Amino acid sequence: MQRSCLKNVMFPLELEGVKKTDAKKRALELLETVGLPDKANAYPAQLSGGQQQRVAIARALATDPKVLLCDEATSALDPKTSHAILSLIREINEKLGITVIIITHQMSVIEEVCNNVAILDHGKVAEQGRVVDIFTHPKSQAAKRLVFPEGEQEILVENAAYRLRVIFVGAKAAGTPLIAQLAKEKGIEANILGASTKAVGDKAYGNMLLSFADEDSKNQAIAFLKDIEDISVEEV
Repeated sequence: MQRSCLKNVMFPLELEGVKKTDAKKRALELLETVGLPDKANAYPAQLSGGQQQRVAIARALATDPKVLLCDEATSALDPKTSHAILSLIREINEKLGITVIIITHQMSVIEEVCNNVAILDHGKVAEQGRVVDIFTHPKSQAAKRLVFPEGEQEILVENAAYRLRVIFVGAKAAGTPLIAQLAKEKGIEANILGASTKAVGDKAYGNMLLSFADEDSKNQAIAFLKDIEDISVEEV
């Protein structure tokens, strides 16, 4: 807290014995990278929480690490600031080629920025793989509790027998009225038991649970929905 932004970023370089002029040059470059070129002489107390986090990221990058470890990097930030920080982390990953490991309890963070995920349950890896695979087809109970916080099992047990889960896997078509189309084009009425979908950029991820009056209606719905790009259907 007693160091300016510039000196904060220079600190790990000082510990490595880098010349002051070189350390200053590197620190200024990193402040530019994280979007704070005008805050070099400001102190932490003069910065917002998001700006402080940006300085911390710049300081972590000072020694050219191969891996950037972010432990609850957005937990104390408001949604708008969190989104900006996650965008910065993604940019660092893409432009600098640095592997980023994010520890978080917020599923929205994983959805927005991660490619792969490992679900920990009581200190053990319960499930791991691509985010899109685990978020659309979770297998472990730990993953299901996180992906379906609304209580998928309770919904399934208490409702109709002819059920489908419609899974959105980056579907741009998720903005269209699929259930209305199903009724209009096929004359099939579907009951929505529950839905949990989220937009990531211009694409949608998540699932919708539907029930039908009979087996024939369910099978027709499967045929209709399977023809839509980036949407998968499974019986439950």
